[in-house]
Amino acid sequence: MKFNQERDFTSYSIRAYSPGAINITLPANLEADKPQPVEVRTLTRSCIISPKQLIDDWTPNNLDELQTKHLQAIVALTPEVVLLGTGEILDFPDTEILTELTSRQIGVEVMDTAAACRTYNILMNEGRNVVAGLIISME
Repeated sequence: MKFNQERDFTSYSIRAYSPGAINITLPANLEADKPQPVEVRTLTRSCIISPKQLIDDWTPNNLDELQTKHLQAIVALTPEVVLLGTGEILDFPDTEILTELTSRQIGVEVMDTAAACRTYNILMNEGRNVVAGLIISME
């Protein structure tokens, strides 16, 4: 599925999602002397994305592997809200994993990865301090 919307050229955005892959549009270099082509990176592993940072090698390959320690990279980005994409289907992690975020006053929304990708772009374009942890299942 492809996404069309207004775009912040200085932030990471999600261009497209399909099961097993996410296309990320990289921030443009606005200080270049001439216009630069849009750079897109295709990720086939779980990742963390925020408007200003991309962590393209997030460890959990599926929701069953997600542990509290995996959230430390998300917490370090000091988000207002976290979107947790659980793979192709919506599933919920153990309550103690979500407590790691809610105890720090960080909002958490759990959804399938396709929905998390769409929601990330909307919140990012609204200027929200959003971070998405997106699980891409390694089958």
